[in-house]
Amino acid sequence: MGCFIFTDRQTAVSTIIQFVITLIIHNRPMDSFFLTITWLGSLYLLLPLSALSCLLSIRCGRIGDAALMGISLGITIISVHVAKLIFRRPRPDFTDLLVTMPSDWSFPSAHTAQVTAVFLSLTLISFRCLPPFWAILVTLLSLGVVGVVGYSRVYLQVHYISDVLAGMALAILIVFAVQVIVPHLPWFHLK
Repeated sequence: MGCFIFTDRQTAVSTIIQFVITLIIHNRPMDSFFLTITWLGSLYLLLPLSALSCLLSIRCGRIGDAALMGISLGITIISVHVAKLIFRRPRPDFTDLLVTMPSDWSFPSAHTAQVTAVFLSLTLISFRCLPPFWAILVTLLSLGVVGVVGYSRVYLQVHYISDVLAGMALAILIVFAVQVIVPHLPWFHLK
């Protein structure tokens, strides 16, 4: 599996858990599934999805919803990459990876933060725009997508569990902060 080099206790525990999960669960169908699902956290997919959501929101006169999605994702992208430069945590040291190891730092997970920002924004918007049944359905689907993308980063051995949890936490804080601030912006009530 690779050489284990621990820089601290948290890294050691996270690496051991990751090793056990990988050892037990890795197989060809799961490999294919997680190689595909991890792309849901990529900006190649999330930027067009969020842009479409923003355009539809603006077209429907919901400028605040467009601002929530766009500002949340933008701040999350910037924040996660600044955090990577601040913490400079090396990626897990595994061999026989299914993907090319990303060249940037590990902490926090950008894929997880980005997918959390987009799908949490979508969930909050759905509770304002949809009947309760559909809003709950969007919430459950969003939770599933965020959870599976986060887990895919650990499964593919490019992140520690703590990287994924930190990415989620960062995005949640940002989205809720934007949710609180956006209604106070002067252009929020424009139609």
